[in-house]
Amino acid sequence: MAGAFVVLMVGFGAIYSYAAFAEEIAGTFRVDRPAVAVVFALSGGACFLVSAVSGPMSDRIGARAMSGTGLLMVAAGLILTAAAPSLVVVYAGYGLLVGLGVGCAYVPAMAAVQRAFTARRGIASGIAVSGIGIGTILVPPAAGLLSCLGDWRTAFLISGVAAALVGCAGAMLLPASPDARPRVDAASPVPARSVVLAWLGILFVSMPAMLPHAALVSSAHDLGLPRPEALGLLGLLGLGTVVGRFLLAAIADGLCRRRVFIACCAAMAVSMVLWALADGAWMLRAFALAFGAAQGGFVALLPAFIADRFGTGQLGRVMGTLYTSRGLALIAAPPALMLAADMVGFAIPVLAFGVMGLLGVVAMFRIDRQVDSEVGRPEGFRLSEAARIA
Repeated sequence: MAGAFVVLMVGFGAIYSYAAFAEEIAGTFRVDRPAVAVVFALSGGACFLVSAVSGPMSDRIGARAMSGTGLLMVAAGLILTAAAPSLVVVYAGYGLLVGLGVGCAYVPAMAAVQRAFTARRGIASGIAVSGIGIGTILVPPAAGLLSCLGDWRTAFLISGVAAALVGCAGAMLLPASPDARPRVDAASPVPARSVVLAWLGILFVSMPAMLPHAALVSSAHDLGLPRPEALGLLGLLGLGTVVGRFLLAAIADGLCRRRVFIACCAAMAVSMVLWALADGAWMLRAFALAFGAAQGGFVALLPAFIADRFGTGQLGRVMGTLYTSRGLALIAAPPALMLAADMVGFAIPVLAFGVMGLLGVVAMFRIDRQVDSEVGRPEGFRLSEAARIA
């Protein structure tokens, strides 16, 4: 769990630092905001699309080797970006290489956590993925500190070296081989129709899920907030995610992980209304905290939701397949939002993405009954209940 925490803190801290340097990168290469938004879309999309490969590989060779390799790729991508002579190289380094590296580490690390826990799977996932929130919280102060040492190129060079050292240390805490211990849910079949339904639900829920990390700072600039206050919204996002990952994940273990997870998905979509109607700093801060808490619960409970519904026998493969939908959402949503915002402002497209999120919630509601009928379990039976009985 500690290894997953460190790996995710370093990896997603690198991806989310995009917002802190987007304006400087755009100014250096004299491009508009949608062109720079492609960087975030590439890194986030590559992170989840490569999980279709990294997930099955972790089922075979374990989480340690996959995560260590991924963090070295993150470091290489940051260092390459620091020396980038053009925006195309930024796309390759920060967009693709960093994204692929985080993707090689994320699913293997989280699959290892799911295999290690059953009754407390929700809070274990919450603690592990809170590394993402801590990484987000550290972005504003780290950006301010590194700006004292030079421009964004210096910041990326230093960050690359730090990612290699700290990230690989975290990877060494992960298991060297797949967990071979028998689990009550390990032999459960994986129903194909429910995997498709889950993939579609995660796709639509993920459409609004990552937009604030890519565009909240820019929307704050459009409302006239100074740069320090705009960057401070990223810190509030991170704070909200940490609270959500700890508090909501702990509550979910005591209630019903599925219901709390779906509630988090719905809250993310509904909170888009706050962002769309924001006319100043306080509404943006309220949105950042509310959305961050809901997203924290979503990210924390999604691996547990998948493990509970589909078992742990082929968890890397199933998680890897389902997380590709998040990759497609990340590739499409941020550039689309920025293009629409340049034409009509942020309010209308933000609301549209919120509606997409609600469509995903509807799909999530249907998964439980679909799985129960396909694997022959009684209505309402839970894998976690089987574990407690055993």
